[in-house]
Amino acid sequence: MSIWKKIGSWRLLPPRDQEFYKLFDEAAHSIVEASGYLVELFNAELTARPQIVAQITACVTRCRQVGESMAILLQVSQQPPFDRNDISLMSDHIQEVMKYIKHTANRYTIYDFPSSDKEMRELAPIFHEACQQIERAIRVLPKGRDIVPFCNAIAKLESKADNIYHDGLHRRFKEIRKDRTDLEEKIKAAEKNESYNSLLTIIKHNVEYTKHVAIFFILRQVYAELERGIDSCTDVAAALSRMVSENV
Repeated sequence: MSIWKKIGSWRLLPPRDQEFYKLFDEAAHSIVEASGYLVELFNAELTARPQIVAQITACVTRCRQVGESMAILLQVSQQPPFDRNDISLMSDHIQEVMKYIKHTANRYTIYDFPSSDKEMRELAPIFHEACQQIERAIRVLPKGRDIVPFCNAIAKLESKADNIYHDGLHRRFKEIRKDRTDLEEKIKAAEKNESYNSLLTIIKHNVEYTKHVAIFFILRQVYAELERGIDSCTDVAAALSRMVSENV
């Protein structure tokens, strides 16, 4: 493409449009930054976690402020670059993404996990990548507005995350079922041999079973927040697609 054709394809933005796109960028960057901290959180030592959570909280505050600024700009703007309702919906979905990042971090730190597990360390980077795809889609809005590749990438990430989420629950449930089977076998054996050691064995297996049940329900909450966050990224992508399609 010649330089003159490139210049002809550029879209000159009026000042008010530039304000909107700046806020779009800031909102998207806030979830990229926060989801990146979430990846760090799942790989951090216990002593480093409070500082990372504080950084996530700062991102939450910044994202909320951007959302408030966008709502005010929508009220005063005579002709926003996209439909008002679509912009508002997109902004709300970005706030939801941030909400799930915050919820995930809070649940992980409240329950004071000694370390993250395999599924957390797999889901968090997928969440981060989905947020990055949102940012990339938003950055092309003032240019060619071809956001389809980014939306497709988010859909694939969401599907991948679903598989990891369900595999993680299945793996944990298998552990519980095995503990339950072992406990039942020990109880049957103890009925034939009412010795002190047999009772200790039952108590030991019951403790192990109870521990795995508790871990299962706690981890399920963390997995669910991650999975909901990634689902919300698809909601942002759908809102962006609607914005673009109605503005063609």
